[in-house]
Amino acid sequence: MGKILAFSGSNSKNSINQKLIRLTSELIEEHEVEVIDLRDYDAPLYGIDLEIENGIPSSMKALSEKMSAVDGYIISTPEHNGSMSALLKNTIDWLSRFEQKTFQNKPTVFMSASQGPRGGISALSHLVDVMPYRGADVVGHYALGSFGEHYVDGSLDDESQVKIKAIIRKLEEVI
Repeated sequence: MGKILAFSGSNSKNSINQKLIRLTSELIEEHEVEVIDLRDYDAPLYGIDLEIENGIPSSMKALSEKMSAVDGYIISTPEHNGSMSALLKNTIDWLSRFEQKTFQNKPTVFMSASQGPRGGISALSHLVDVMPYRGADVVGHYALGSFGEHYVDGSLDDESQVKIKAIIRKLEEVI
């Protein structure tokens, strides 16, 4: 049984991307999954001067160790001005100080969700295009648009679950 680390790139306490991560993790059948909240891994805005003066934050060391101990990832991001969130980008910037291949060539599923119909597809496309350079072995991706229409009574509708399950099965197969 492998281990999967799942988190969103949102810093909102009411994040629909964190909800999507939680709901997706419930669909995993063959592996252990740990859902974390990046808000628990606080770090200042990355800068080389800050790193030289203060070193790497202990929160980022802890997250890096957690990432080293798993076999794959599920990551969902909100779209901020056509790209990933600043929280996710900053986290990746800090983590890259440990290892340029931040995702350590492990299988990764990227997701995005938004209340709009496009589902954060621009942010998702950015992740899928760029993160292989950071060591993400992208095995699937999914954008969920109009989240409020698909999230009813604490769960996703059947259509969304079927699509997510198909991507998750690919992840489970390669782990």
